[in-house]
Amino acid sequence: MTTNSKIGIGAALLGAFLLGVIAFAYSSAQQQPAAPQPAISHAPSDLSTSFSNLQEDEIREIIRDYLLTNPEIIIEAVNEYSVRERLRTELEAKATAAKNLSALLDPKYGYVTGKNPKKAKVAVIELFDYHCGFCKRAAPLVKELAENDAGVKVVFRELPILRQESEYAAEMSLAAREQGKFLDLHFAMMEASGVLTKERIHEFAANNGLNVEKLKKASANPDVSAAISATHDLAAQMGVDGTPAFIIAAVDGSYVEIVSGFRPDEVMTKIAEAKLAAQ
Repeated sequence: MTTNSKIGIGAALLGAFLLGVIAFAYSSAQQQPAAPQPAISHAPSDLSTSFSNLQEDEIREIIRDYLLTNPEIIIEAVNEYSVRERLRTELEAKATAAKNLSALLDPKYGYVTGKNPKKAKVAVIELFDYHCGFCKRAAPLVKELAENDAGVKVVFRELPILRQESEYAAEMSLAAREQGKFLDLHFAMMEASGVLTKERIHEFAANNGLNVEKLKKASANPDVSAAISATHDLAAQMGVDGTPAFIIAAVDGSYVEIVSGFRPDEVMTKIAEAKLAAQ
């Protein structure tokens, strides 16, 4: 059970308890005979609004019986809570993405490409891991956008989270920028199956025209590790804890949406909406 679910159940039980208290108090008040109105007095009141132990036991029994008879109320409350929490989280994530849009688009921390990236009004920012199966499934769509849609620029942001080898793959990929071979190495690793060991990465690099020794040296540049750390920080702020994650945004900030996971239809819908917003 997730933390949110536990909190939701707690909230549902608390709500049920409060409702029971109110109902019990009201019922008790209704059953009391009308008392004569006391004379107006300015003396301090000694009236107590607390329940006796016996009353509390009766309240608990009423609530217990009611929930056992109507357990669906708890499920309904948890479901409603989950929906509200999801919407709140999504709104906070979008607000964070919008606030940090310039950092997300900065080529210093990733790689920016497209058919006409300087004039593109919409950006598709992908957070990915080279060992992510859904990232590999998304690769053809991302490649298609980068090569054929002049209205969109694609921003690649390394988010290695799945394996220790993912960190090295991300470092080497970013280092390939220095030799103008980021996309070659990126898609070679995305098309590969299995674990990307150092030896395999070096082989992919050599097969795609990279100087492996220069690549190793470039990967040790502090800017490379800083770029990966920056992406991790932004992902944490947005609540992104899985890959792939797509931030679809109008470059002018008029539209920002986040699509978690590989949902190609939703990505394309958000791109169309972003284009309309950016006009």
